[in-house]
Amino acid sequence: MIHTSYTVGITTAEYKALQSVTTDQKLWLENAIQNRARIAIENIQTTYTNYKINKGEAITAVGTTAIIEAAYAEGVVGIVT
Repeated sequence: MIHTSYTVGITTAEYKALQSVTTDQKLWLENAIQNRARIAIENIQTTYTNYKINKGEAITAVGTTAIIEAAYAEGVVGIVT
């Protein structure tokens, strides 16, 4: 399920340069952002799990989205500003 999409503008030079390193610039960009999100998810899950263990509390959030939402709601992680 797609929640958000981004439109990225690049210069002609940047576009032409990318053509020399990848056959599908869109796929490359999607892979880059999905991989960075995966790393962030893993970090949040680990941080939240350790937080709950250290407090001696049960982890009641089930699933990736629920854990991320609980981590934000409980102030374990925050949105970068």
